Amino acid sequence: MLAFAYDQFLRHSFSTLDQFVEELGDLLKCPVTVENSHHHLLAYSEHGEGTDQARVSTIIGRKVPAPLIHRFWKDGIMASLNQSSEPISIAEIPDMGLGPRVALSVRDQEGRVLGYIWVSETNRTLTAYEQQWLKKAARKAARLMQKANRYKRGEASNEERLWKLLTNTHELGDIPEEVRQEERQSSILLIDLANQLEHMETVQTLFENSNAVLFMFDGEFFIAFIYGKDLRKQVGAFAEKLPDGVHIAAGNPSFAVDGCARAYEQAKALLELKKRFGSELADCLFYYEAGAYKYIQPYEDTAMIAGDHPAIEQLREYDAENQTSLLETLAMYIEKDGHLTAAAKALHVHPNSLQYRLKRIAELTGLHLRNPAERIGLYLDLQRKKAQLSVNSTNGIGNFRVDAPKKKRP
Repeated sequence: MLAFAYDQFLRHSFSTLDQFVEELGDLLKCPVTVENSHHHLLAYSEHGEGTDQARVSTIIGRKVPAPLIHRFWKDGIMASLNQSSEPISIAEIPDMGLGPRVALSVRDQEGRVLGYIWVSETNRTLTAYEQQWLKKAARKAARLMQKANRYKRGEASNEERLWKLLTNTHELGDIPEEVRQEERQSSILLIDLANQLEHMETVQTLFENSNAVLFMFDGEFFIAFIYGKDLRKQVGAFAEKLPDGVHIAAGNPSFAVDGCARAYEQAKALLELKKRFGSELADCLFYYEAGAYKYIQPYEDTAMIAGDHPAIEQLREYDAENQTSLLETLAMYIEKDGHLTAAAKALHVHPNSLQYRLKRIAELTGLHLRNPAERIGLYLDLQRKKAQLSVNSTNGIGNFRVDAPKKKRP
């Protein structure tokens, strides 16, 4: 019986998109909205039961609220809708006032996205059959949208164009004309304002006076598409003008705009690293400048299997028992990339004393400090240990302070 009703709906001739949406809502027993590709509201069914705050705000503003659009992009929902005609289920987002939904894109015969159908599931959940049937209903909606020329209402905002670059779902028209005219490096720049919104106006003005043509605030990060011949100098100039304590990070520069999606992820990764290693990465602006720190997280993911180098625990115990500082010595020597003079200066000891300590470390642990692979592994291990041991950060990675009871040296 239900299948018959759904077939009848598809055979029915609708005079307007509004009539189509109203009857679709009645058939599904769910509130339905249709918007164009720029998130402007085109038609909606009566509220009925199951209407949530996000739907009410969309109807009142005649457009999906900006914070919700940002959330859809960040969660990958918009990228999925733009890349496929398959319906997708969206879980509720309580902090946005959004109940569960099924959404799918509406496309023309060439496959271009004209808009989206959203079906609220607050009152009931659509069956698998109904979700697949919606694809046929979307084709009928496409004809009505084209007939009334409704889908062209509004233009893509700079925020939408930027999100498409960040998710690699952009078209040629989304790329700034200035970049298309001349081959230039580009990247994505992030400024963390999540807990420092008082600096929003300063940052906004900074970018309005620059050549960054696409920028936005997504509720957590101020995001900008930047381009130029010397991005290192450009980002450095931004950093100098930022208030103290505001973190900035950029993805690796690229001559291909397709690299923006990767640069976005790299910039986010660098900001996370700066939260953990603030002093060590304070001067890093681009992801590539983080060096070995880029591999800390992947290394940590396998650390339970790989385990720490036993030399670290050996030296920690030896220092605790003998009131020595061999672990600190090892850490500083590795941080200074094996340069004896630089490490001795940082440790405030004579180079000969440092050589004696290194010889003692080798005797106790069997380390081969001239082996670059082993040095890098130790460096990563020591960075992990910084979160587990009490650290005096005066000398960077060095100066591990061991709080275990100590014996006097003989």
